[in-house]
Amino acid sequence: MVKKLVGRGNRGYLEIIHAILSVCTEGALKTHVMFKCNLNSKQVQQYLAYLVDNGLLLKERKVQSSKTSYRTSERGRRYVRAYNEVVEMLVGRKETSRTSSIL
Repeated sequence: MVKKLVGRGNRGYLEIIHAILSVCTEGALKTHVMFKCNLNSKQVQQYLAYLVDNGLLLKERKVQSSKTSYRTSERGRRYVRAYNEVVEMLVGRKETSRTSSIL
């Protein structure tokens, strides 16, 4: 399933998953996720199914309407925190190596 998620664009699937989980923190409809994460309908469907199946997203049916929203689970929030920490370490590493090469 993971191989199907890898696109040919500039973003990797880990970055796209981070974007989706960030958008769904307070709950979001599929179309909202699609536009905020710049995905097409086929991609968003595949990612949402993958994330729900792996416990990173919760699928919630609205009582008053037939619309389904997606909310980031606790496991998904842990993924977002870990992803942010790794990005922070890499950005810090880049800046450190730039300044050390100048000195």
